[in-house]
Amino acid sequence: MIQWGKVWSDLFIFLALTSNIGFIVSNDPYQLVIAVGVNLIATVLKFNIKKLLAAELLATAFISDLHLIPAAVLYFSGSSPSLVTGLAVGAAVANVLSVVIIVIDIIMSYHYPEER
Repeated sequence: MIQWGKVWSDLFIFLALTSNIGFIVSNDPYQLVIAVGVNLIATVLKFNIKKLLAAELLATAFISDLHLIPAAVLYFSGSSPSLVTGLAVGAAVANVLSVVIIVIDIIMSYHYPEER
């Protein structure tokens, strides 16, 4: 049976990573706004996750938000583009860690199904 809550949360986690990398590559302001919005939605969805590593997933979401929100503020205030890109790269690293944690959790669920 498909768990639609898990599908939506995983979708936004992967979308957060790809939209963030899209901004790093393009440096487009619209892409940055999309990345911030998708990351905030992914953070809200992570509050309802019932996984073994839920706390770690939420921590990576906060790290990503704490990088992208200042990046957006600095970008639209005319700050250094290298600083904005550096913050976006930091958020991308946190998003990559989220994906790694999801993969680890999937593997653990096959080894320890009774803990689900």
